[in-house]
Amino acid sequence: MTTTGVSRRELLRRVAALVAGAAVLDRLPHALRVQGWIEDAYATPPNVVQQTMNGLVAFIVPGRDRYSRAQGTKTKRPGGIEAGATPVLVRTLDRFLPGPLPLSATAATILNGFAAQVAPVSRGFHPFESPFANLSVAQKAQVFQAIESLQAESAGSIRFLVGNLPDLVAFIAYGRPLGKRLTKYGGVADGRKELKGYWQGRKAADSGA
Repeated sequence: MTTTGVSRRELLRRVAALVAGAAVLDRLPHALRVQGWIEDAYATPPNVVQQTMNGLVAFIVPGRDRYSRAQGTKTKRPGGIEAGATPVLVRTLDRFLPGPLPLSATAATILNGFAAQVAPVSRGFHPFESPFANLSVAQKAQVFQAIESLQAESAGSIRFLVGNLPDLVAFIAYGRPLGKRLTKYGGVADGRKELKGYWQGRKAADSGA
């Protein structure tokens, strides 16, 4: 996991922590009411949720897609969006905590709410309806920093959800077939070729002992 600096083992540990935090996420509706965003969460249309999640995926695993270009990190190789991470991310969130308010819409509302604080909407052309998707990569980082700095007890569920999103995105994106090719993951191996000489030497030494 050279792009994120996190190993597969660490990603698995963090995803397990997300699963264990379902009780924390149950308090999200209250946290949204405190922020004044509960109505926005229910009213968020699917296309804005999709755009926000695309903006998040591009932030974690940028590629050659328009969301990566919009944030200023276009690459020559495909990224998380082309790997198909976004629909899997939305389904994972919504199935993880089913209810009248989809968790993907909740996450999108939070990200867009803080995006509007980091970069208030100004006149001019904006390629996406999602404020978060329109941010630069540096501004997206500021959104996460702002959320991490929340001190109110009622914001604990918001910090927990958003704090785990990057790891979840990376886990999904790099677990897809295209993601495995991006990381040059060769799969489980019974030994490595660079160690063959060592083990052959050990076997010969043991035979002669």
